[in-house]
Amino acid sequence: MAKGEDSRFKELNRPIRLIADLLGGATHDRLSAAAKLGIKPAAAGRQLEAISKLPGVLVVPKSRPRKFRFDFSAFTAVPDVPAAVAACFGASLAGLFQGTPYEEGMRRALKHVLKHRADPRFADLDRKFHFLRRGGEVDLRSRVDHLDDVIDAVLKRNWIALTYERFNGQTDALRLRPLSIVVYDHQLYVLADEGHGAPHPYRFARIKTITIEDRQFEYPTRIAYDPDRLFGDSFGVFVGDEFPVHDVRVILSRKWLPYAMCHQWHHPQTVTPVEDGRVAISLRVRLCPEVEAWLLGFGEDAEIVAPVGLRRKIAERHAKAIENEKPRVRAKPLRRPQSERGRHAGRSSPRR
Repeated sequence: MAKGEDSRFKELNRPIRLIADLLGGATHDRLSAAAKLGIKPAAAGRQLEAISKLPGVLVVPKSRPRKFRFDFSAFTAVPDVPAAVAACFGASLAGLFQGTPYEEGMRRALKHVLKHRADPRFADLDRKFHFLRRGGEVDLRSRVDHLDDVIDAVLKRNWIALTYERFNGQTDALRLRPLSIVVYDHQLYVLADEGHGAPHPYRFARIKTITIEDRQFEYPTRIAYDPDRLFGDSFGVFVGDEFPVHDVRVILSRKWLPYAMCHQWHHPQTVTPVEDGRVAISLRVRLCPEVEAWLLGFGEDAEIVAPVGLRRKIAERHAKAIENEKPRVRAKPLRRPQSERGRHAGRSSPRR
């Protein structure tokens, strides 16, 4: 490169570097720009003045010396209220990923949505709409590599090899197609199959090892796989033929009437007051452990009408709980007869 061309390249390189820094979110005045480019403040000021004529570059009001920044709203649509509220709730989920890069990424997404909203209603919006989490994954920070691998495999459609601990403590070696990552009850699940059959939710916390294989799979069509349809009859995260779908009808005591009339446990459901002031709930769900736990939670306030098998099972579990709560009767020490105690009353203690 000739000397003259090299000089022109350097002259062109400086404004490009400054524009790139502004696009990255930086704010510059002539002093900070001079330090960034290694030139004198006067020359940096001229560079900023020239750049300020570009679309989207703003002068920060009342700044001395004058500061310049990019107004990104000039290039992107201003979010409307529903989009901003949705971003707030989404950012609230960041706590489930505490200590990982995904936590910061979710919070940064909210900042991006709200960055250039001048509407005063948007002030402190992140505190006005909040998802309250309960619990979460245990020590996700130390397992972030596993999380990275799972997310990468889902995005790139790679098979994965797992060692997975079942609920009963048994450990299995599995080869799976990871289709989705699901959040349920504030826990993470990997929804995956073995290339056939219905997908199964694998609890992330019980994945012991994971290897991403080079082999890719073809992502199923929406007709073949749709999470909304898969969980349509589920009362939670359980799916599969081992949990048959039944019509469940339960009648709650009258104290539950106001709550039940404005609460939805499942979609679809029907809630109907009955003549004696109680309230009947009907829904069609898989008979899984979560349904049993839900019904047991009402205690004596629930009468299970159908199905009969579920009614019998809940009754047996109530009986077992009552049995477990019975106080243990401690065997009292036998007392010696009064006559026998009297014969020993006059004896002195043996010498030591």
